[in-house]
Amino acid sequence: MATDLSSQLRDIILNTHVPLVLPDFPINWECFDDSLQHWCTRYDQDASVGSLPAFESMDITDCETPQWERKRKHVKMSMQKFLHNFTMTADKQPKEWAAYQYVRAHDMPPSCLSGIDFKCFGFAEHQNDYSLWLGSKGANTPCHYDTYGVNIVVQAYGSKSWLLFPPETPLQSTRIPYEESSVYCLENFYAPAPDKLQYYEQFQEHAYHCLLQPGDVLIVPRQWWHYVEAVSTSLSVNYWVPLKSDLDLTFDELLVKHVVESFVKGESYQLKQYLLNPNQLGEIAESTSSLFSQFEHAVLKPSLDNKRKLWDTDYLTESEVLELLRSVRVRVRALDVMPKEAYTQLITDNAKRHTQDRPGREKDAIISSTLEQLINSMCAPRCIASIKQEFFRRMKQMNGS
Repeated sequence: MATDLSSQLRDIILNTHVPLVLPDFPINWECFDDSLQHWCTRYDQDASVGSLPAFESMDITDCETPQWERKRKHVKMSMQKFLHNFTMTADKQPKEWAAYQYVRAHDMPPSCLSGIDFKCFGFAEHQNDYSLWLGSKGANTPCHYDTYGVNIVVQAYGSKSWLLFPPETPLQSTRIPYEESSVYCLENFYAPAPDKLQYYEQFQEHAYHCLLQPGDVLIVPRQWWHYVEAVSTSLSVNYWVPLKSDLDLTFDELLVKHVVESFVKGESYQLKQYLLNPNQLGEIAESTSSLFSQFEHAVLKPSLDNKRKLWDTDYLTESEVLELLRSVRVRVRALDVMPKEAYTQLITDNAKRHTQDRPGREKDAIISSTLEQLINSMCAPRCIASIKQEFFRRMKQMNGS
């Protein structure tokens, strides 16, 4: 096992099977030395002329379903206007939240990224392939898991609540809205219906929770479910560590993409908006031939043209990981399952947001429940895994091996 700090952290990150928090970790990234106000001022000063950031905004009372991206408005405004309009004060309670989320580093002014470097965690090869997440109180990401990678999250300003569940948790997976490499669930942790609280109690024995404060770092193991919500105006940075095991999942994602695209082609733009996450609307293949070539590439040449360094996982035993956690020279805290009382309180508090004033009713006029269930059934992870297994069985038989 490695002995220097960054290599020790890398070993821990690649081998942990539970979420970890590194409290008040000394990242020392220059761009976050001053206040969030200063960071936003720097953005406004250095951003390209005429290219105001496009914020998402969402009515806080929209709660019948998770607050899907397809239901959000988009408005361009300066960072200073965002702070003025959406920062909660004693005399101002915004009726909406706003967020500038999942923004890749290459779309940000360099001055707002100065010093960011994930080599302190053992990943010097990150190639600036990270994202920033800025949001006001209430900004959230519906519960989902990321198909690829291990997630390193650095909290720069404000605080964020993370509710996490291991992969085996019996949440209802959905690929609607479809987003490549993200699997959502139908459970609405933002505002559970009060009459369904007993249903949500079944997840308590799987639930992990942390409240990230400025300077904290969270490690999310691969394919862990997570619901994330800003508790105050918040800015965080995340990096998905690319793994060798991701290559095996490329074929699965292509299968899902093929199923979704087969339903979307030729349909109305309104249906496409319902079925697809906004960032996927412009990425529908024009012909099946391009998708078939992607299939062949995924099967025959899965690592070709991949210039990113891919990492192994699970090369240490559980006892070796525990020894590392005891010996590493920074604080690392493994999260435990939430106490029943704490989980019940969190779910009950969120259920208080649920209101009969439901501006988000949308499905009945757009898609039938039968069709939605069919798409989700065909795209269910275990069904996709069965198709892949059968495909490789036939390939092996055809090749006589």
